[in-house]
Amino acid sequence: MKAIVFKIVAFSFLLFAVFSCEEEEEKLDIQLVGKWKLSEKIVGSSVAALSECEMQSTVELKEKNLCTLYDACNDLSINSGWSYKSDMLNISEYLPAAFYVDQVDKTTLTLRRKDISSEGTLQVTVLKYIRSTE
Repeated sequence: MKAIVFKIVAFSFLLFAVFSCEEEEEKLDIQLVGKWKLSEKIVGSSVAALSECEMQSTVELKEKNLCTLYDACNDLSINSGWSYKSDMLNISEYLPAAFYVDQVDKTTLTLRRKDISSEGTLQVTVLKYIRSTE
């Protein structure tokens, strides 16, 4: 009898944990939706100087997992898709690379990406965005 009660209690905790995580991710999905303008780029430990056109580049995350990437330097818009799960933001245009959401709120989005540099070392790039009001 104790084994059955234990299994029921354990299963209840598991269900609670799963549904709590899904609700949290859904709330974050809603915060991610919007148009974000690049404001800062850090490669390794160095802040990279952004050109005027780079600061006009945007990522627009839309509902139904659609997004538009705008490269202002080349006046190029790319329609893509996005998904978010377990702090990982995937944008189909950039796969297999993934972005990790370090911060998101009403005005700021900070993404971290890990790549292999041309020298073969791990390189971390941090991209900071501000919500665009346009």
